[in-house]
Amino acid sequence: MIVNPAFLGIWLLQMVCILFPMLLYQSFFRKKFGQKKIQRQILAILCGLSIIICMTFPLSFGKGLILDFRFIPFIISFFYGGYSTGLVLTALIMIYRLLIGGTGMYLEGLGIPFFSLIVFAIILPRYDKWEQKKQIAFTYLCLTLSILFFTFETQNLDHYVFTKHEIIHWITFCILSYITFWMVLYLQTSLKEMEEMNTKVIQFEKSHAINHLLVYISQQIFNPILTAKGFLSLLNNDSSFTPRQTHSITNALNELVQAEQALKDYMNIMDPMQKEHNQVDLTNMIQGTIQMISPFALLHNVEVHFLSTAEKDFSLKDFSLLRFALLNLIKNGVEACTPGGRVDVFLHELVDQFYIIIEDNGPGLSSDVLSRLGTPIHSDKQNGTGLGISAAYRITESLGGKVEVESKTNVGTTFSLYFPKRNLMIDQNK
Repeated sequence: MIVNPAFLGIWLLQMVCILFPMLLYQSFFRKKFGQKKIQRQILAILCGLSIIICMTFPLSFGKGLILDFRFIPFIISFFYGGYSTGLVLTALIMIYRLLIGGTGMYLEGLGIPFFSLIVFAIILPRYDKWEQKKQIAFTYLCLTLSILFFTFETQNLDHYVFTKHEIIHWITFCILSYITFWMVLYLQTSLKEMEEMNTKVIQFEKSHAINHLLVYISQQIFNPILTAKGFLSLLNNDSSFTPRQTHSITNALNELVQAEQALKDYMNIMDPMQKEHNQVDLTNMIQGTIQMISPFALLHNVEVHFLSTAEKDFSLKDFSLLRFALLNLIKNGVEACTPGGRVDVFLHELVDQFYIIIEDNGPGLSSDVLSRLGTPIHSDKQNGTGLGISAAYRITESLGGKVEVESKTNVGTTFSLYFPKRNLMIDQNK
């Protein structure tokens, strides 16, 4: 069968009229207008224009067999614009189909759109929770059902029976429908991935700039601390002070030592060339981290407890990075709790890895906040930057580990950090 060039020309026209509005929407209007309501209105207008053009310039196979691709933008409007957008376009299809008239205007113009409203009203609330493969499969299922209903309605009108050539035309129409639909979905997915990649690049640049700024600030603070330590050490050796004054000087000197160590740990994270190679027992390191955060927890009236189920003690290498990550996560848990709250830290051992759990009984995190955890400049706390959790994620991943987060409203949040033993443990057989 030789395909009519005019037939291909009309198909290309309809395909362009479907793809171009989608490209315009994703590349311009979504970025230009941030409000979801305005975005849905623009999508409804663009998809509506596509539907009108498809219905005005259909594919004609002769003998009354007239087909178009109106259901592609119609289905897309539900998935990307929501039920309200699809409802508007359903009304548009019904009205315009009744105005066109002809055979089957009631079944075709009212039957399929009305059935689609019922299906999408049931499915759309669950759609966002599905995996991506399941979402794509369902979109193709919707297109398949639309074509099948379209076919059965045409066949049942006046006891119409398809000829062999018309069946071939129908098959051709189905193939072109799937090609057009695939191109629309591919375009949407590609543009969305490009937008997400652009967002990640911007976030990386922000994080990189902030890291350089913090390293500079840390270096500026580090020198005065060393100078103050030197003067306090001299004063501490002076026998003219009373025991009470000597005790105060000693306490001040200890605080400066802790501040110096904290700055070293932080600069190790920002500058890998400064990484230390000290060794420490894992359990002692966690307990020491909890002791460091205890004054802060006491200030917030929050209890911090530690429990280890590991069968043996582990000696760590380069522990300062891990300690800084735990310090940030425990501090975050303390801040999340209300007065009288509790943060539990657990150490568990598996065959080839160990994992640390940090669990608080705070108000929990919303799904929106959970999806952005680990990215800088995002925090649910007032004046928060999200740098603490971002650093914890970065450290864990740099050590070959992974972070899992679970949160329930009014129950609390749990951070689970998994680490392969071979990355952190010192080989005791050497």
